[in-house]
Amino acid sequence: MKRALLPITLVILLSVFIYSCSSDDDDSAASSVVQTPTPEPDATKYTLTVSVGDGGSVSTEGGTYDEGTKVTVTANPKEGYGFAGWTNFESNSSTINITLNSNTSVSANFITLPSLSMVSSSTSIFTKSKKDTLTFEANVPGGFNKLEINSDNGDVEIVSQPEMGATSGEIKLTYDPQAIVNVDYTITIAGYEDISVSIFDSYENNSSDDVRVITQPEPNFDKDYLKPSHDLSISRNRIDINHVRYMNQRDNLYQNRCDGINENFNQNGNLFDLHAGIAFADINNDGYDDILTHPIYQDDNGGKTTVELEYELYLYNNGSYVFSKINWGTKLPLKRRLARKILVGDYDNDGDPDFYSANQGLDIPPWTGEYNTFLINNYNLDGTFDYKEHDLLIGVHEASSADVDGDGDLDIFSAARRPSYQQNKSSKFFENTGNFNFTVWEDRMQTEYQSPSSHWRSTFHSELVDVDKDGNIDLIVMGHEWDYYYDWCQNDTDGNCGRGKVYWGDNNGRYSEERKSLIPIVRNFGTSTDIDIVDLDQDGVNELIISRTGGDINSFSDDDSANPNDDIGTSNYYGGHYIQICKINSQRDIIDYSEELIDNNYLDSPQLWCAKPETSWFIHTRVEDYDGNGSLDLFNSLVDRAIQHRWEWSGSKFIKVSP
Repeated sequence: MKRALLPITLVILLSVFIYSCSSDDDDSAASSVVQTPTPEPDATKYTLTVSVGDGGSVSTEGGTYDEGTKVTVTANPKEGYGFAGWTNFESNSSTINITLNSNTSVSANFITLPSLSMVSSSTSIFTKSKKDTLTFEANVPGGFNKLEINSDNGDVEIVSQPEMGATSGEIKLTYDPQAIVNVDYTITIAGYEDISVSIFDSYENNSSDDVRVITQPEPNFDKDYLKPSHDLSISRNRIDINHVRYMNQRDNLYQNRCDGINENFNQNGNLFDLHAGIAFADINNDGYDDILTHPIYQDDNGGKTTVELEYELYLYNNGSYVFSKINWGTKLPLKRRLARKILVGDYDNDGDPDFYSANQGLDIPPWTGEYNTFLINNYNLDGTFDYKEHDLLIGVHEASSADVDGDGDLDIFSAARRPSYQQNKSSKFFENTGNFNFTVWEDRMQTEYQSPSSHWRSTFHSELVDVDKDGNIDLIVMGHEWDYYYDWCQNDTDGNCGRGKVYWGDNNGRYSEERKSLIPIVRNFGTSTDIDIVDLDQDGVNELIISRTGGDINSFSDDDSANPNDDIGTSNYYGGHYIQICKINSQRDIIDYSEELIDNNYLDSPQLWCAKPETSWFIHTRVEDYDGNGSLDLFNSLVDRAIQHRWEWSGSKFIKVSP
């Protein structure tokens, strides 16, 4: 059966109706579909891989990053290694920036740092203005590139080095010290220098090292041992003999003067022993002064100088002073109780320095004296010493020598006592007649008093030197002035009465009471201990610099109310110190200029060895350029572990530097 067909009109209407309903219900959904954006494709990512070789680390091992990301990578060498470039990246820098445009792999490379080891030195000590060689072995895994060398106080030159790129090789340098620095003057004249050496490889890695070399002044062969003994006391040595003896295990004074610890190497079984006479001279002709000294026995029971001891010799060797036992040939070792002063001089005109030992003997009651003695230097002939007694003198604190009569040899003055068979001799001058023979020189000087013991009473220091630079040797004598002042000078009004005198020598080398000048006294410092003669102001006339000790003005009184000013201070017999500086005018008057020429020049405390070591008295003083800066210094020798005092000349005055 046939179905009836809807009319076309109806179909059209139904279509419109259906469309209309559909539009109303799905409007929002239709809008959403239209406005949703098309999704972006995923960003491109790349992987960075960072690997590391032996000898270091890197700041990152990499990772996955978006295309175009910049990643910083730093290579960090371990100790002993250096950076040696990148694999797959062109850069010599240990820090690089990588922009990721593809998967990337880099590797940090490391290499052992270059190194130096010293193979040899042409010398164990370098001498000023003398060029010597240092040799090194170089190890340069990264290939040799260059050397950088620096020395603050010398000239360094490269003689040879490895070829460019070589991984090993020899390096030779020459070093020529121009200044001696870092010197501990209390124990040596030598110093040291640190030469900075840097070696670079082809990656600019470098190792630096300070090579320490020992340095010393140039040798000096110009010391004229026919000069006055005063001039020959000048030396480059400023050593503390106690320290040198301690380092050579000869005595324990330096270490244990006050703390009471016995290191068990004192040669005589005591906690420590003192020393007195000391002399500096080039004994073995190497251009450097050696040391001759004499120790003093010192036990805990007041037994000072009760035992005779041998002299001690310390030879300079590559910066150190080394004990060398004296070879006396076929004779027994020379022993003395107290060698108070040791002079240096060529007493036999053979060109080598000899020694004259002024000997006190027993320094406690009954004050037994001992003969002065020549120590004869044959070291450069057969390595030995000889000795000969000067049996015209006994029991002395002082002596001095010079060519008094201008005949080319050294004569001697000493105010020592005479042996009993010599009591009728008044002169204290002794003429050199050759081969260590000296005779009493009666015509040199006639004393003011008939009794020589009265005239030279308490004379404890003398010097023979040309004070006024007129070409003639003058005689200076000093002594203990407190008893002299008390006994003989109470009526003195100008302060110019005392034992200190300068006897002016004439063209014939003779002296008289008419040609003398008095050295002003210093109240309360009535014991002179040393004399220096120096032209401080370069006016052609020397100044006198006198070291004194004494004490407190109130420490002694004669209870004489009529003369209260004669209290003279003797209880602090070796208490404190005083530096007196005197000028000499055209009339040869000696005038005290201490106040104008030196500051802080005295300390009047009693001697306190351990509690206050700066109170020590000055046994020896020296006026020389201590530290090599071109200015004179005034300083005391370090005897009996004294603390060092030092003044420096400003051009017009001594200024205290230490302590």
